[in-house]
Amino acid sequence: MTPAGFTVAFAALFWGLGGAIWLLMRRRYTHRQIPQFFMDLLGFPVELAQSLFGRAGVPYALLLPNMLIFGFFTFLPMILNFYVSFTGGASISLFDRPWVGWEKYADIFNCENFLSPKSCSNPGYNFWTGMFNTLWFVLIQVPILCVAALITALVVNQNIKGRGFWRAMFFYPVMLSPVVIANIWNWVLHRKGALNASIGEARDAMTGLAGLSGFDMVATVIFAVILLIVSERSLRSNDGPSASWTAVFGALIAMLVYWSQPLSLLGLPGSGWLGLVMAAGLYWAVSTEQSFARMAIIGAGILAVIMLLMIQFDAVFSFGRYRPINWLVTPKTGWPFFWLVFVFCWSHMGFYMLILLAGLQAIPRDLYEAAKMDATKPFRAFYRITLPLVMPTLTVVLVLSLIRSFQIFDEVYLLTGGGPGRETFMVVQNIYEVAFSNDHPDYGQAAAGSILMAIVIAVFTFFQLWLTRRQSDL
Repeated sequence: MTPAGFTVAFAALFWGLGGAIWLLMRRRYTHRQIPQFFMDLLGFPVELAQSLFGRAGVPYALLLPNMLIFGFFTFLPMILNFYVSFTGGASISLFDRPWVGWEKYADIFNCENFLSPKSCSNPGYNFWTGMFNTLWFVLIQVPILCVAALITALVVNQNIKGRGFWRAMFFYPVMLSPVVIANIWNWVLHRKGALNASIGEARDAMTGLAGLSGFDMVATVIFAVILLIVSERSLRSNDGPSASWTAVFGALIAMLVYWSQPLSLLGLPGSGWLGLVMAAGLYWAVSTEQSFARMAIIGAGILAVIMLLMIQFDAVFSFGRYRPINWLVTPKTGWPFFWLVFVFCWSHMGFYMLILLAGLQAIPRDLYEAAKMDATKPFRAFYRITLPLVMPTLTVVLVLSLIRSFQIFDEVYLLTGGGPGRETFMVVQNIYEVAFSNDHPDYGQAAAGSILMAIVIAVFTFFQLWLTRRQSDL
């Protein structure tokens, strides 16, 4: 019998036989009280703990088995990992590993310039390259993930058709294995994958349409009608412009500015940024209820009409021949890093959405009804009611997503392998390769790297908690 089987058999014997003897020595049961005897037998551990430790010690006695398991499988490995970081050699046995002190940490910090990993020793180069890539990934991915999860939770919290279906669909990727997720997106993103095929077919179709006579006039009329409808929706309300429709209108303005390139008439670049600034300015004016918001939308509409007359839509939509992109291995394009962020958000957003959804449902509906009676706009209700009350839940989501982002490994290892070059090489992959992939594993170096990563995570977590608590106090 295995040790685990022996332990389970001993626990069952002690509970069944020992509990029965203990109960029969203290109580008398008739044949009609046999069901009561079995119920008391189920509660035997609680009664035994109460008799040994008293009523106040029962909770601690019940927590003791869990704490023993948690300590054996969590705290003990942490202590051993800290010890291993001060040892050398290739043996996995603690007794065969010589004490080297701070040597492994010195190898990591052996750099002329910490901001330039190429100036470090080989262990330092690998560690700091992975650390800087991981920090960059966390700074980009965590805000995007939290905002996307909050927006999704707000949408599925509304009274929409198929609300349960959409909640399940957004949560479904969380239940998939990282291997399955990586295989799905590898099929989508490789050179002959679904994404390249879809883009190629769409570009060929648009290029064919753009070559037809009269396409430019038809496209101008269609965009003019769309602008008219969206601007009318934005200005329809007597209480002020609609923030949601203004966002759509701003997106159309940004596209028209990018296509028309008005700054090119002055010999200046940056028309794309100008469009984004105009869209953001319109949304800011409407969401903050500025007095000039309505006039700003009208003025932007007049500019949009002028830009429509400047755009040659047959040239805009003539894309030419499409050359497929290998999204995950093309160096110095940023695409591998972008798709890592996208895939990570797609696969984990449902979990954080569910947490935020629980926080949103805990907000009393009376507050929204009172705000509606005062004719409060949705954006103001969100900023003044929803966001402050959901902030404790959002703090939990921020901390959990921060820790999980630092621990990213599966998606990177299976999608890009850390490439191209070292563009997506993360710190956890460095720890794994140093300990398990090299011909001469260096467990001490890997343990030192994991200790430093834990310190960085702790610093970020405490800073985030301090910042959110300070904002809540304000």
